[in-house]
Amino acid sequence: MKCYENKCEGGKRMRIKKLLYIVSAFFIIFISCEEKVLDTKPSTEYTDKDVWSDINLAKLFALDQYRVLEGFGISDVNWGAGIMMLGTICDETYNKWDIVECVNQGYISAEDPGWIFWDLWRHYWWYVRNANMVLENIDQVENASPDEINIIKGEMKFVRAYAYFRLISYYGGVPIIKETFDLDDDFTRKRNSFKACVDFILEDLDDAVNLVPLDADFGRITKGACLALKSRVLLYAASKLHDPSVTSDSLFVYDKPNKWQDAADAAMEVINLNKYSLVPVNSWKEYQELFLSNNEEVILARPFHPEYGYFEYRPDLLNSPNGYGGWACNTPTQNIVNDYELIDGTIPEFPDSGKGVDPDSLYANRDPRFYANILYNGSEFRGRKVEGFLPGGKDSKDGPAGWNWSRTGYWMRKFMDESIDFSSTRGNTPRIHFRLAEIYLNLAEALYHLGEEGEAREYVNMIRRRVGMPEISSSGPELLDAIRHEREIELMFEGHRFFDLRRWMTAPEELSEPCYGVVWEKLDENGNLSESGTLCFRVYKVADRLWDDKLYYMPIPFEEIAKTGMRQNPGY
Repeated sequence: MKCYENKCEGGKRMRIKKLLYIVSAFFIIFISCEEKVLDTKPSTEYTDKDVWSDINLAKLFALDQYRVLEGFGISDVNWGAGIMMLGTICDETYNKWDIVECVNQGYISAEDPGWIFWDLWRHYWWYVRNANMVLENIDQVENASPDEINIIKGEMKFVRAYAYFRLISYYGGVPIIKETFDLDDDFTRKRNSFKACVDFILEDLDDAVNLVPLDADFGRITKGACLALKSRVLLYAASKLHDPSVTSDSLFVYDKPNKWQDAADAAMEVINLNKYSLVPVNSWKEYQELFLSNNEEVILARPFHPEYGYFEYRPDLLNSPNGYGGWACNTPTQNIVNDYELIDGTIPEFPDSGKGVDPDSLYANRDPRFYANILYNGSEFRGRKVEGFLPGGKDSKDGPAGWNWSRTGYWMRKFMDESIDFSSTRGNTPRIHFRLAEIYLNLAEALYHLGEEGEAREYVNMIRRRVGMPEISSSGPELLDAIRHEREIELMFEGHRFFDLRRWMTAPEELSEPCYGVVWEKLDENGNLSESGTLCFRVYKVADRLWDDKLYYMPIPFEEIAKTGMRQNPGY
C-alpha cells in the first residue's frame, strides 16, 4: 500500500523486521530495565506474532512510535528536514543552503514540494499506521497486566492524535484511518472535513488522558501531555484561518459556536492539574538554561542521549558560529531581532548603518530573552567574544570553515549547552514540545476572544514578570497584538511561529517582507576592508521572500492525488 499509510506494503501480515534496530538514544532511556529483551533471538527474526505474544517486545514497538515527536529539525524524515527548523520557513531564521527558499518564494508544487516537505505526508501517516497496528493487537498480548495494556493504548492514542494534528496543520482535512489494511483492501479514501479530524483527535486525547498516568519517567506521555496537545489543537482550530467568515470549505473550516470557550477550558485543564509551574529566573542565563534539561515547567519533551542520534539531535553543532566548529544552519534574522523590546517595554529603532559603534551598546538593555536566544557580533560565548566581522573575524567568512558563516550576522543561542565540547561530545539537550508558558499564552489568546481581557493580560504578565519585563496594560486590538508579540518572543525557535502566522492570517504581511541581516566590517577612511579599520555595520537584504495564499497549506504529494483522486489543496 502506498497511499495514506505508505510504509505498510505488507499489510497486517507484514513481518516486523529489524525491530530492535529502533533502540536509539531516546529509546534506551526507557528500556534500561528491560535489557533481557536484547538477549533473545536476532532482531531480524521477529515477526508480528512474536511481538504480540510478548509484552516486552510490544512495549519496544510502541515506544518506537514516540519518534513522531520531532527533534530540533522540522522532522526526522530526511537529512534536510532534520537540520532545518520551522523558523526557516517564516521570519525567525534563514538557512544558508537555500533548500527552504522554494517555500519562502512560493514556488513549491505537488510535483516538487521541496526537499524538506517531500516525505512529510508519508512520515506522519507512518505513525498513524503504526499506532493503529498497536491498538489492533495489544489486547492479545497474554503476559501483560491491564495497567500495562492501558498505558500502551493511551500512548498510541496520543501518538495518533499528534500525527493527525500535524497532518491537518500542514494539509487541512485528511482521511480518518482507524485500521490497518490487508493487501486486498480498498486503499482509496476521501478527505474528511477539518472539523471531523479535530473531533477525532479530541476523541483520541480524551481516551488517552484516562489511560496514561499523571506522573511518568521523563519523556513519557502523561495526562498533562494529552491535555496540552488538546489545548493546542483547540486553539489552532478556533483561529481565524478556520473561521466560517474566512472559508466555507469543509476541508478547512471549524464552525463550532463555543470554540474559544473550548480552547480556554482545555488550557485550564492543564493548569488545574497543579503539576507544572513557571521556573523563576534571576538572569538571562538562568532563562537560557531552562531549555537544557527537565524542569517543573516541562510537560512533554523528547529526550536525547549523547551516544546516539546526529543532526536533528545536535542543536549546538547545527547552529553555533563556524569559529566554534558549528554550521550556522538556522540563523536569526534582523527582522526578528527588531521585535525584541527594550527592558522598559518599548521597541527600539535599529539604525540602517553605523560607524564606530560598540556592538554591546547597539544591543544594550534588551528584554533578557534576547540575550538568552540570540548571539550577535560581540556576544560573550564559550569563553570569548563572537567575531562576525570582516576582515579576520573568527566567525566570519575569514574564519575556519568559512563557508559556514552566518548570512544574517546572528546566531542562535537558545538550546545551546556551553558546558559541553560539541566537537567531540553530543549533548543531551531535550527537545521540549509542551511547557506551561505555552499553555498560559494559549489561555490568554482564548480569553481575549471571550472578552476576558483582564484575565488575558494577567497570564501574559505572569510570563513577562518572570524575566523582569514590565507588565502590559493594553486593551482591545492592542492587547491582541501584545499577546501575539509575547508568543513570538517567549516561544521563539520552538516551532510555533510557522503555524501561528498562518492561523492568525497575518502571514501575507509578515512573510512578504524580505529577510534582512547585518554585516559588520572594519573599514579604512576610503571605505575599504582593513584589519586596523573602524568597526562599522549595515543592515542588508539577505533574500526576498514572497507570500502566496496557497502557502496556508502544503501540497498533498502528486502521486497521492494521481492514485486516489483525492482533492488537492487550493493553488496546487
